[in-house]
Amino acid sequence: MEQWILTTSLHTWVIDTPWAWPLFETLHFFGLSLMLGALFVVDLRLVGLFRGLSIQRTLQLLPWASFGFGINLFTGLMFLMGDPERYFSHTGFRIKMLLIVLAGINVLWFVLRIGGPLQTWPGHSNTPLEAKLIGVLSLVLWFGVLIMGRLIPYVSTG
Repeated sequence: MEQWILTTSLHTWVIDTPWAWPLFETLHFFGLSLMLGALFVVDLRLVGLFRGLSIQRTLQLLPWASFGFGINLFTGLMFLMGDPERYFSHTGFRIKMLLIVLAGINVLWFVLRIGGPLQTWPGHSNTPLEAKLIGVLSLVLWFGVLIMGRLIPYVSTG
């Protein structure tokens, strides 16, 4: 896979365009800020904090989290296209990808189990145990993704 990526015109464009990598880094930061900022509020509300905020109102932040994730998916793919040898061989990157998959499963759990019923919960009440577990898992997984991502440029691949 790495060798194929190295032969693509997209790889050449990412590497040969001086402003591409800094632009993707900037967009990745903004996407991360949108996603984690929104999820932080939603997850902490799911955990049972910020009960002054209606649970339904906090859910209005989820489209922003999705938008931020989309930005990061695109820019992350550009990083991978630009330097596949670094990413595919890096343990931190592999752990990051595993954590993203687990976070996706957690999102699925949220959608299938509490996403619908949540709309009818009393807005300022405490949340059930299942919601708390989903919120805690989300916080742990996404901050793990953040930490692993930050390690990639600074920790060797060995």
